[in-house]
Amino acid sequence: MDKYRVEFVCNTKPDERKFLGGYKKGIRYIGRSFNGLFEVTPKWGSSLPTRVIPRKLFDQYFELVSQ
Repeated sequence: MDKYRVEFVCNTKPDERKFLGGYKKGIRYIGRSFNGLFEVTPKWGSSLPTRVIPRKLFDQYFELVSQ
């Protein structure tokens, strides 16, 4: 079990210019959280790159479902 794993839902489609493309509103995603940062990707475990973003940016587009 990954103790840093989080599930989150997209509330607002992120701005592509912030390298957060590929998310759809209302869909659940998996990522990781540590030290106030969030590691996110549209498809966890794929070859898509992950992005590490601060909590403030995370809260603009996503809502935490479970930790």
